[in-house]
Amino acid sequence: MPKQNDSTVARVAAEYRERLAPAIARVWEDAIDAIRLDLREWLRRLAAEVQQWTPSHFELAFGLPEHLRREADPASVSEPVKVLGRALLRGSIDLIEHEPHGSLRVTDHKTGKSRVPENTVVWGGRALQPVLYALVTEALFRKPVASGRLYYCTTDGEFTERVFPLDDGSRANAQTVLDIIDRAIEQGFLPAVPLRDACDTCDYRIVCGPHENVRVSRKRSERLADLTALRALP
Repeated sequence: MPKQNDSTVARVAAEYRERLAPAIARVWEDAIDAIRLDLREWLRRLAAEVQQWTPSHFELAFGLPEHLRREADPASVSEPVKVLGRALLRGSIDLIEHEPHGSLRVTDHKTGKSRVPENTVVWGGRALQPVLYALVTEALFRKPVASGRLYYCTTDGEFTERVFPLDDGSRANAQTVLDIIDRAIEQGFLPAVPLRDACDTCDYRIVCGPHENVRVSRKRSERLADLTALRALP
């Protein structure tokens, strides 16, 4: 298995090296070596879990155009999926696994560091994907879904995971999020109100400029009640 994985990494790396023509060979080689090591550890951990969770679907797309579904899982569907009786969702699920009793687990792979707190549900609207994708999987397969999961499957992410059980609480939080989003769209009120210090790490600061927090302080607080309620969700 390790030799097969290494040969696959070497083949793909050669294809992209030819396509991208990296300027500094040593930097490219070091990056590929890091990917190779992460992949080995990722697969080792995956194999250790296989008796409890068995992979069944990879890159399962829903509601995406045909050209984005050509390499997707065979179970992918062309139509968007309705969840909670109202929201039509489109996207692609990295991994779906099943356990011996039939329950499913939905995983979204991340390559950076984990900033999502433990025991969170929607994290004030900042971590919607695990719960919403779990609801999509439930709707598609008509089977119980144990959880959604963020898996930080690299050395940078320390191979940590954040698990989001699909239960009454997470469904209620997802419903609340959708209610707030619907009202914002109906009212045409989508305020730019960044969290404190959020602008410090934002890639789009050049668009807004350095004084967004000053502008936020001038906005009427009663108009921001829904956004405040959203950010208070666990």
